[in-house]
Amino acid sequence: MRKFSLGLLLLSLLAACNINIILPGTTVAVDETAVESGVLAGGESARFELLVGADAVRIDATDVTNGVAGALRLRVYDANEVLYAQTVSRRYFTAPKPEVLDLGSLGVSPNPVYSINLPANYGKAYVEVTNLSADPTIVRVRAVSRHEGIDRENTSDFSGSATGALLFLGQLDVWNYTGAGPATLDLVGGETVHARAKVVRGQDTKVVLEPGESFDDLRAGDTVFVQAQGNGALAGFCDDGVSGNGYCDDGIETGEYTLQVTTP
Repeated sequence: MRKFSLGLLLLSLLAACNINIILPGTTVAVDETAVESGVLAGGESARFELLVGADAVRIDATDVTNGVAGALRLRVYDANEVLYAQTVSRRYFTAPKPEVLDLGSLGVSPNPVYSINLPANYGKAYVEVTNLSADPTIVRVRAVSRHEGIDRENTSDFSGSATGALLFLGQLDVWNYTGAGPATLDLVGGETVHARAKVVRGQDTKVVLEPGESFDDLRAGDTVFVQAQGNGALAGFCDDGVSGNGYCDDGIETGEYTLQVTTP
């Protein structure tokens, strides 16, 4: 009891001095065996930690006990315990504010995994998984490296239709059009992360496209910028061969978009 009281006193003194106390977590090794929590009652959380080096990493949290019937919240904090990203969706993840819930009109993926992508060289990451269900559960966490050319910064030339994926918070894809014109440009896909395509010619913005919209005057030399709305506050995943991003096998395509070009 005396040791416990001294521990509480020490924590109180540190808090009073505005010293940031970082709680440790169970270590997760990238591309190694997944680790599991103990039993979490409703509202309880488990903490994990890992180190993200030269390769981007996808963190997966799975409700082992309840599967797709379960409900988790996955959060990632940086080395200073500042919240970086979070999700309560199996389809995408978001920046800290606002917390975006599943879009009911899009349905819920049967995939039981909640995931967040972290860019290369992120460094120390603290992971918090909370059981939002009333039913007790065990959660499993793993970290998978994404070294197939996937990057948060992508600049590519395209002369015909091309596909990309918004996989990281703040990601901005830059596409330089080198094909024949005038051509029609359609932004296809990317609805879940609210992708936007901005066509710039010289110093002028010609158009900003929402998913499903078209621009009928695409010309050689135009630059197309693609980013999730909210300055990249949302990001998703991909499941196809994606030009400029390597091959994705996430089992879900919420981050994918296509710049569809039609020439006369």
